[in-house]
Amino acid sequence: MSSAPELFSLDNDAWQVRVAPSLGGAIVDARWCGHDVLRPTPAAELEARNVRKTACYPLVPFSNRIAFGTFRFGDSRYTLTKNLAGFSHAIHGVGFQQVWSVQASKADAIEMRLAHAPDEHWPFAFEARQHVTIDGDTLTLSLRITNTDTCAAPCGAGWHPFFPLDTAAGATRLSTAWTSMLVNDANDLPCANTLPPQFGELDDTVVDNCFTGWSGTARIDTPHHRIGIEANDALRCAVLFRPAGQSFFAFEPVSHANNALNGNEPPMHVLSRGEALEARVAMSMQALDTESLRSES
Repeated sequence: MSSAPELFSLDNDAWQVRVAPSLGGAIVDARWCGHDVLRPTPAAELEARNVRKTACYPLVPFSNRIAFGTFRFGDSRYTLTKNLAGFSHAIHGVGFQQVWSVQASKADAIEMRLAHAPDEHWPFAFEARQHVTIDGDTLTLSLRITNTDTCAAPCGAGWHPFFPLDTAAGATRLSTAWTSMLVNDANDLPCANTLPPQFGELDDTVVDNCFTGWSGTARIDTPHHRIGIEANDALRCAVLFRPAGQSFFAFEPVSHANNALNGNEPPMHVLSRGEALEARVAMSMQALDTESLRSES
């Protein structure tokens, strides 16, 4: 029988954020001035320890899909165990399905650590450290992934944040810049690329694609607030996921293309022994009438 994970709370005058290190290092909810910035985890899903229903989880050491769980690196070919029921591919790395240990925690920040030994889900050893920090109106996520293996290894990073769609209150729009959209085949794997379409209201959009040549910045305008997103240079791509009929979308800053280990570009980083990849994304909040939002919280 499952039991709800231990939660750690970050609070300041604007933010209330809860993190579950033992549940994949995930963020459970993130509220700013009384409004949900990320999709809150339903209580039943938290009790069931369903990390895929959380507000945000880290993507370590790869993002999205590795086709049918197989890839070649160097002179070797690897086959990974499929890690999610109903999926034909290895997906989203290993970090979101592992327990992260708390290294430090205070009112405005938490540091978590994950040490991975080679196994059937990922054949290379690494250490990941994730920080979640609030400062004023900004929530910052950072990852440092160090290759602790005896040889060079591929490495990727990113996050899978889910944002709510409050269609009753008004439209939500995404503004960003990227140069190419990867087109998916029947197996949800990239098979071509094309010029990215122009997206209007996300409430009317259905999409699940990786976009390359991402500028590293984006703006999400909701009925309640504006989210400014800024990523560092390691996060070269973004995945936009908005399933039909659902009251959420995901905007995922990631370091490489879907199925990058099987030839899609940009590729994963390759780290020599002891080398680290550092990824960071900040979400800065703004409201047209901040004082009225604060009075509602």
